[in-house]
Amino acid sequence: MTWQTDLDAPDDLKPLLDKYLDLSRFKRLGNDRIARSELQRLIAATPSQVRGLLETEGYFGSTAHVEMLATPAVTHLHLKVHVVLGPITRVEAFHLDVQGALAERAALPTTASVDPDAVEIAPSVLMARLHDKWALQPGHPFTQASWSDAKATLIALLRAQGYTHAAWKSTHAQIDPINHQATLTLVLDSGPLYRIGRISVNGLEHVNYDGIFPLFTFGEGEPLREKPLLDFQDRLVKTTLFETVGVTFNPDANHPESVPITINLRERALHQTTVGLGYSDNAGPRVTFEHLHQRFANQPWQGKTKVQWGRTEQLVSLDLTSHPVLGPFRNLLSGALSQTEAGGLVITNERVRVGRTQDSERIERLFYLEWLRATTRPTYGTSLTDDSTSATLNYQWVWRNLDHPILPTQGVGLSAEAGVGRSFHTLTDSGYFSRGTLRVTGYYPLGDSWYGQGRIQLGQVFSPIPSTSVPYTLLFRAGGDESIRGYAYQSLGPQALDGTAIGGHVLGTTSFEIAHPFTRNTPAWWWAAFYDAGQAAVNWAAFKPDKGYGLGVRWRSPVGPLRIDLAWAERLERLRLHFSIGITF
Repeated sequence: MTWQTDLDAPDDLKPLLDKYLDLSRFKRLGNDRIARSELQRLIAATPSQVRGLLETEGYFGSTAHVEMLATPAVTHLHLKVHVVLGPITRVEAFHLDVQGALAERAALPTTASVDPDAVEIAPSVLMARLHDKWALQPGHPFTQASWSDAKATLIALLRAQGYTHAAWKSTHAQIDPINHQATLTLVLDSGPLYRIGRISVNGLEHVNYDGIFPLFTFGEGEPLREKPLLDFQDRLVKTTLFETVGVTFNPDANHPESVPITINLRERALHQTTVGLGYSDNAGPRVTFEHLHQRFANQPWQGKTKVQWGRTEQLVSLDLTSHPVLGPFRNLLSGALSQTEAGGLVITNERVRVGRTQDSERIERLFYLEWLRATTRPTYGTSLTDDSTSATLNYQWVWRNLDHPILPTQGVGLSAEAGVGRSFHTLTDSGYFSRGTLRVTGYYPLGDSWYGQGRIQLGQVFSPIPSTSVPYTLLFRAGGDESIRGYAYQSLGPQALDGTAIGGHVLGTTSFEIAHPFTRNTPAWWWAAFYDAGQAAVNWAAFKPDKGYGLGVRWRSPVGPLRIDLAWAERLERLRLHFSIGITF
């Protein structure tokens, strides 16, 4: 005998019933046929199952019955489960009794801060916060999920404030089925307040203790809170000085006033050398050599040397970054010489930077002074079309709120840059100028394994005198993988009378993309459809966006998303293949 089941129930409750009712589960497991006696057993059990499931959602007193509808086939049954909801049960009152060290400390005079964001919160304030943070306040619908979440929230709050062994002593929900009310009674044992004791660091060799001291945000005597320890561990990892980082502690209920903290470190090798082969639509094939020295010239600085040789791009650079200093900051000194072919030009770029950087959990900041010289000449020529030098003061700011740092599917990334400076030693007019850019990228799950991504980028160079010369690499061009697909790298923008590319003073690009896995069995492989538009121009009056759109393949690899896109350039009326890996902010 075969059968089908329909649910006559509110839409928001159908997923719950369909998932857990035996009538639905039995068939979903691949059992297309069933003996009549077994089917009768499942039908008989359905009303009580519905009632129990709906009670977890706060609907006590619900009823259900199964109707057998006629079908043409004698060996096939059409079952319809009719559900009549009972009234929702709401919280009538709750009683929270806090015991343990927190209650004892709250009864004593205290000098602890009343600031809820302080390192140590006054016991009386923390007691009040427990009551305020209790989610099932009077009038709130009572469900099993909200009951569990509310209890977990208070435990997490106490443990975050140093009460590591906080636990529920008893919890009781008394349901009044006649008046549809719930009375909640809870007893919470805070346990002792644990405090940080001696802090020991193991594994330092090339890195001095002074190089990790600025990263500490906690000290002896403070409440033992897990988040500062985890944040400290993350900051150590971000320095790239260590191969492994471990922060361990073992709370002893007999000595809560002093819990030893052990920080186990394994430093990266003093010398690290990497040779790589790569390809991108922007630069074509390339070979890269990188060497990282963890203690450059026997000083507390990381030194990174990079040599890259490609068909259209060559680069030699040296970046020196100090071990962390108070702030915490990291000082930097860098120099680079590069040559790139793009937009019909050969661009030679020389630069030197001096500055400092500061990273937090979600925000990266970079302040630097830069000396820059950029020269351009036609790809098939020897005469210079531009030669400009500048000195600028710059600030970069990057903020990320993403569900994953490498493979995001939800969240927002934002980067902004501002600079002010003066050009000199130019072929035309020298003078003051400023420059600003903004880039916003959003990731949005659309439901049913569909994902959306959007990007907008704006930039502008300002100068009091329109003829002021600005180095080419500080101006704007569009086109390429992370700009307008369908067009070659930096091929879009204003041109001189002889057809050679010149930099634009304004930039505007945008991109929209939807993606979906090819199959449920290949969640790492997606197909995507995209639409890009934008342009670089002399000014906004001359801004006329070009458009590109097409289809692509995504592989969500462990090192970042690999993208292969086939894009149609609307103005050029031709296809272009793009290839890239990683994400850009």
